[in-house]
Amino acid sequence: MKIVDVRAYEVVGRLQKPWQIATATMDSLVAVLVRVETEDGTVGWGEACARRGAKVTKAVVEEILRPVLLEREAFQIEALWDDMLMTLRSRGHTRGFLLEAMSGVDIALWDVMGQKLGWPIHQLLFGQGRTQVPVYASSVLIDTPSRMAQEAQRLVHDGYSAIKIKVSGDVAQDLERVLAVREAVGECINIKIDANSGFDAPDAIAFAQRIKTLGVYWLEEPLFLDDIPAYRRLRACTGIRVALGEGEFHTSGFRVFLEEGLVDIIQPNITRAGGFTGVRRIAALAQSFGVAVAPHTGASGPLCMAATLQLAASLSGFTVYEFMYLENPFKQFFDHPLPEPIDGKITIPQGPGLGVRPAKEALAGLL
Repeated sequence: MKIVDVRAYEVVGRLQKPWQIATATMDSLVAVLVRVETEDGTVGWGEACARRGAKVTKAVVEEILRPVLLEREAFQIEALWDDMLMTLRSRGHTRGFLLEAMSGVDIALWDVMGQKLGWPIHQLLFGQGRTQVPVYASSVLIDTPSRMAQEAQRLVHDGYSAIKIKVSGDVAQDLERVLAVREAVGECINIKIDANSGFDAPDAIAFAQRIKTLGVYWLEEPLFLDDIPAYRRLRACTGIRVALGEGEFHTSGFRVFLEEGLVDIIQPNITRAGGFTGVRRIAALAQSFGVAVAPHTGASGPLCMAATLQLAASLSGFTVYEFMYLENPFKQFFDHPLPEPIDGKITIPQGPGLGVRPAKEALAGLL
């Protein structure tokens, strides 16, 4: 079954209230959707992460990857993935726009296979067979300690036993935020902290040492991912559980963190780290080091959530799903809404491919 067309489309979801994190303020969610069509008319959809420069990602899909894919067998996904990477790997491109664009194509190819065979992707992957997965609520955004505490308390009232809060990179202010949230939710709630690379090494160490007694489950990306020496310093000075990886793309990027024991939980994003094929390779590497996988979703587009659910149902070493409870401007994108968590778990859609299909109304403005 040969591939006859590959197209990319920019989508933008405007937020009514901007999201404030340590290193950015977001007033919209942007992604690139990838459409792959085969000779029998089967269509698969994927998503490429595109926080900035969506037109660049679109161009990579259509000008660099499309020629590699046309007239190739759609089911030969591993070979196609390797050939897409080889277009620019010798030029040093194993990250960034190339891998993000490849992610959208790979997800679409797996969706094609699911549509053709009538199976959800998690069954195609012959994985763990999960019908539900545990979730945490993501994320309580940066605000005053009292407002963040109130929001966390509301999430607990809604049934979440695990929540993630954002911090800014200011040790004193962030400590107040964590203290307020812990007092508001009690000792039994799992609190995760996401710094979005907002600290430098000394402050990350100071913050990690001061929150030790507050029962924080993990500290997520306290430092920029390219600052390996800083992560070495953090590990040497504190015993806090470190989670990272939303900004990594390839096994080569994760390898140094795993080999040096700098990470406890990895968080590849399926729309950035090479789709199902890329993340499965990363997860296999992590498993060889005994490190769990908690895939990142975050400020993504509509298909990321659906694809990550399929991944979570199948992935060996999976630990928890990041459910974005915040405003979702893409909520009406599918013909049937994605499931919502109940009692801390979310059900895996069982339809073919991604489990859900884009609504005709949602596609009308794209095609």
